[in-house]
Amino acid sequence: MNDPVVLVADDTEEVRELVITFMEEFGLNAHGVKDVASAQKWLSQNTPPLVITDIMMPDGNGLDLCRWIRSQPRIAAVPIIVMTAIKDDETAQDALQMGAMDFIRKPIEFAVLRGKVERFLPAKT
Repeated sequence: MNDPVVLVADDTEEVRELVITFMEEFGLNAHGVKDVASAQKWLSQNTPPLVITDIMMPDGNGLDLCRWIRSQPRIAAVPIIVMTAIKDDETAQDALQMGAMDFIRKPIEFAVLRGKVERFLPAKT
């Protein structure tokens, strides 16, 4: 299995598994992690074509993860989609300023997520 693997970081197992299942149905391999530390550890050994991360996690947040990814030369250009249940526009702006390339609100509408994934991984359409 040498196909690229999308990273899904979310502390809620149900959400993480739903997004992973969606990625697999979309024809992509996906790996899930439950916190920022696990995401950083995985990313230190892998270069995904896309990262999808929650904002609020137990050991930090997706904004910190975005900033960290952008500081790592090997993975700095990897597209990041941030997802969150936070409803304010300021959070979306913060995500974009920290290096996210797109933003999706929870509960996730999978038609919207599909459009965002297609934007960054057009070869899979």
